[in-house]
Parts: sequence; structure tokens; C-alpha cells
Amino acid sequence: MKKIKLALLIILSVIILAGCGKSAKEEFFDYTKKNVTENSSNDISMTIKDIKLTADMKDSPEANVMITQLKDIKVTGSMQHDVSEKATNTKLNIEALGQKIPLEFISKNDDMYFSLDIFRGISKIASQFNSELPSDEKTLSAFDGKYLKLSDADTLEIDSKSATNLTKEFQKEVSNYFTSLDEERFTKENDVVTFKLTKKDVVVLAEKFNTLSKSKKEYKEFIIPDFDEMIKNLPKALDAKFNLNTKTSDLAVALTSTFDKKNEGFIDSIEVLYNYKPNDKQVAIKLPVKKEIVNVKEIEAILAPYLSDELDEELDGDFNMADDEFKELVKELEKEDFSSFSAAESDELLEEYEPLLTEKQYKTIEKIFKNK
Repeated sequence: MKKIKLALLIILSVIILAGCGKSAKEEFFDYTKKNVTENSSNDISMTIKDIKLTADMKDSPEANVMITQLKDIKVTGSMQHDVSEKATNTKLNIEALGQKIPLEFISKNDDMYFSLDIFRGISKIASQFNSELPSDEKTLSAFDGKYLKLSDADTLEIDSKSATNLTKEFQKEVSNYFTSLDEERFTKENDVVTFKLTKKDVVVLAEKFNTLSKSKKEYKEFIIPDFDEMIKNLPKALDAKFNLNTKTSDLAVALTSTFDKKNEGFIDSIEVLYNYKPNDKQVAIKLPVKKEIVNVKEIEAILAPYLSDELDEELDGDFNMADDEFKELVKELEKEDFSSFSAAESDELLEEYEPLLTEKQYKTIEKIFKNK
């Protein structure tokens, strides 16, 4: 979750930059500042332009089938920003594996709501991989038209006020960083301003975020404990090319990731295209009403009958984790920092793992938790 929050903060903060003037660099920042300080409504889309397989996997039928399925993934939708109400509404439609999945986020001030209409589509996709989720109409209809309030403490387990303050400070850091970039990195041809973001920029911004998280006690929950490992696991190359049409305000972003062969993956590189186009669909952003909002406990109650049956089946089958899976689990756990965990929290984690482990495996995991 913290890695996701870091990535989102960096990407969103690139858009929240200040500037004025007539150079290509300043024109780019004029556009980004306008999008934040004025009401806006944009059509957005995402497509996968190209995926290249590694040399040893080019002739693999299974890999090529998977590549074809990935290339078919499309995302379309809209993003609306109401400055006076401090509200945003993002609506997306994801086309994947023959299914159309709606995705919606609504936010106002520090509150954010996530539409649970997505559950039907996810359930259908999961069934294609024999990973069943509840698919009966009674369960599915319980999620229709409902929203999960993400800003609730029991949902994200973070202090929303601290998150807001950290975001504001980080945006200043990002603004200062981009203001310091050389003019030569911004070029203009006809009405189009081009700017390239590199892996080096992403790493610098990530380091600034982590340093800022360590600067105040209220931000410590956002520190990335495995930061160096996360940076190490970034793609070998990461390039984002921004093309801004200053006449139409259309923004096209091409993100290319190239992976290291030593990671033993089957994808050599992937290029994803994002497009943002202004529209005239500005309407009042409506927040969910009380009867449409559910919390995590209510969701757990809806899924409880299914989840308990699934767990009973596993236990009845005397399920234990395979040795190779257990070795991977140990490797991952040894990377984590459990020093801040209380004895009660450690015991709770152990209870979760216990049904899946042999007595010997359990003692190994117990030792990891107790010694951290």
C-alpha cells in the first residue's frame, strides 16, 4: 500500500507545478498550474501500444497469447476537478479479458470514496482463472451503487491530516525540482511542447519523498522501510515523454519501461500511451449519500459466508504450504522490519499463518517475528 501511495504522489505531483512566461518549459508549467487552479474536465484514455518479449520467449505460444490479452486492455473515462468545492470525480471503464469494469473515485477535501460497482466485473474475470469470487446475484447486488469511504481510518489505516500535509510539502519539493531543470529538456515544435521524464528523475523524487517522510514524527508512517530494495526493483529504464499541445491543451504521455534480463521475466519492454483531452462536460460533483456508503466491516459481513466456507475447505483438506512456497515466504518476511510491532500484533500475524504451516514451518516464522 505504501509503495502505491508513493507512486501516486510522484505522478500526481508532476502535474502540480508552478511557472509563468513564454519559454517551452514555462508554457508546460503554465498548463499544469491552470489544471490545478481552475475548474477542468478531461477525457482520458490508456492503451498498451507495444510489448516486446525477451529473445528466449519470442516463440512461446503461451507468452504470445498472454501478450495479446494484455494488448487488448483499454481504459477510457473522464476526470473532473471543481476548484471551489475542492472536489474531483474520476470515472473509468476498463476493458480486459472480454469484460467491462467500471472504476470510480470521488473526493472532496480529505474524503475519498471508491465505487464498489467494480465487484461484478472482477468476479467474472476471476472465474476465468478458476479463482472464484462470490457470483450469486444476492451477493453482487449488495455492492451495486455502494461506495467504500477510503479516508476512514479502518480502511487505509493512515492519518488523513498527516497525509494531506505531507502531500502539500512534497508538491513544493517537486515544484522546486522541476523549476531547477535545464531549459534544454523542454522543446517546442509548432504548437507542441515536449518534455521527457527519466528514471533518474523518478529516483530523485522518490528519495525526496522518503527524506521528507523522515523529517517529522507525524510523517513516519509513510516512510518506505524497504526503500533501497524498491528502487533496486524499478525497471532498468523508465522514460515518460510528455507532448502538450498548447493550442488545444491536449496532453499525450508515452511511458516506456525496459526490464532487466536478470529478473527472469518474459517481457523485455512495454510502452503505454495516456491521453488527456479537455471536454465541456463540467457538471456538479455529487458525493455519495449516507445510505450508499459502506465500511470495511460491512463488506466483510457480506463476504463472510463465502470466505468461511472457502477456509473450511482448505482446512478440511489438511492444506499446508509447499516447501518452495515457504522458502519464498521466509525470504520476503526476512526483508521486512517488524521492530515496531507489538507482541499482540506479532501474535495476530502468527495466528493468520498457523493454519497454513506445518509445526516446523510455524516455529521458523515465529522466530522471525520474535527476533525482529
